[in-house]
Amino acid sequence: MSLAFQWLCWRRDVSNFAMLKYRDFDGFVVTMQHSGTHWLKYMMSVAIAHQYGLEPPRFIHNASSNDLIGHPKHPRIYPRAPRLASSHSIPHALFDSRLVRWATTFPANIVLVRDLRAALVSNYEKWKTKYDVTFAEYLRGDLRGKRFNFDLWSGIHYFNRWSRVRKRFPDAVHVLTYERLQSDPVRELGLIFGHLNIRIDCPHLETAARAGTKDNMAEMLDPDEPVTNIVRDSEDDPLSWFSGSDRAFFDATCARLLQENFGYQFGW
Repeated sequence: MSLAFQWLCWRRDVSNFAMLKYRDFDGFVVTMQHSGTHWLKYMMSVAIAHQYGLEPPRFIHNASSNDLIGHPKHPRIYPRAPRLASSHSIPHALFDSRLVRWATTFPANIVLVRDLRAALVSNYEKWKTKYDVTFAEYLRGDLRGKRFNFDLWSGIHYFNRWSRVRKRFPDAVHVLTYERLQSDPVRELGLIFGHLNIRIDCPHLETAARAGTKDNMAEMLDPDEPVTNIVRDSEDDPLSWFSGSDRAFFDATCARLLQENFGYQFGW
């Protein structure tokens, strides 16, 4: 099992060149799947828009949501605003090479993580019709990396890979948890922009936090582009999805393979 996981990680570590290639940015916002990507991007976009006198995104999930923070391939729309890119990226193996870092520079990174159990439940809820498997089968994942767009192996790899980058270059990476962002969005947004060396006045941080409430986000869905589960109506306890054997499998897998828990206490 561990050899198969190492092979999966190696294949992904040497095939993703995006963060090596795209460096002309003020920062990269890197988010684990189902960790609050739309929410974080929207609040940051609102804060930037108010600070720089621009129009905030009209919706949270269509093309306009990328006007201020988008894929690195997207053209720059507002030259006077900070240029930020977003990604779910696992960085290339050379991204944390000290030789490469000596030879070139990279933008600062904001890395968003979430309790793996909650992220797995969220992914399964959104895609269970397409997956057409039980939660127990989904939880065991696919070490080929083909059946699911995100699973336990993807989550562990994401945690481990960004842990390594942060340990080697702690000044370049600010790790943010979904749960801290929930508890105090104004403070966490301030820390994010501080790490990116972008000035955002406190009133604009507060405006962004108000814009990011669940009720308001639900009103920001584009009616012409139906989507599911971007804004969940409820936040059920993710642990209720796990049977006893699921819990044992999850704990044993994390104990064996997870190198960094980012403060989460996995285990029941």
